Amino acid sequence: MSADARARNYWREEFALIALLLLFFVGIVALTYKIPFDARLFPVVVGSAGIVLTLAIAVEQVRRRRAGDSSVADEEDPAAKAGWPRFATALLSAPVFGLAFWLVGFIVASLAAMLLMPVLMGYSDRRQLVLIAVITVAVLAVVCPYLLNVDLPHGLVGDWLIDQLALRPR
Repeated sequence: MSADARARNYWREEFALIALLLLFFVGIVALTYKIPFDARLFPVVVGSAGIVLTLAIAVEQVRRRRAGDSSVADEEDPAAKAGWPRFATALLSAPVFGLAFWLVGFIVASLAAMLLMPVLMGYSDRRQLVLIAVITVAVLAVVCPYLLNVDLPHGLVGDWLIDQLALRPR
């Protein structure tokens, strides 16, 4: 495939993704229109931020395309060599993370996702991946329960283990 054809395919896929994201965020805002204000606040804030971000990305991509920046991707970038394992990881990561979150809780599911997904998608700097994953999960595990007073879910298996080992305070 020629570089020009690859660039056209890349732009078409990128703009399709931008349009899909814009539609998703507009749908979030539109579907919360008749909900009471206090319940509507969070979805409207997230949806509005998503709309602004998506539009900013679209404007930047149109500007780059008009400027003649037709570079598709760096050949060293794993995205340039995307195959079915990368696409399957991208497609299945959210449902698998949700299942893991439900079964084993936040800490285990987050660590697994942050350590496995980049490797499955072709990124190879494992030292940096481990460092970022451990620090992020550790900070969230400390900040949420102790500073924000929000208990992180333990999952079905975690709750069962806590009950079996009698670790719940009475």
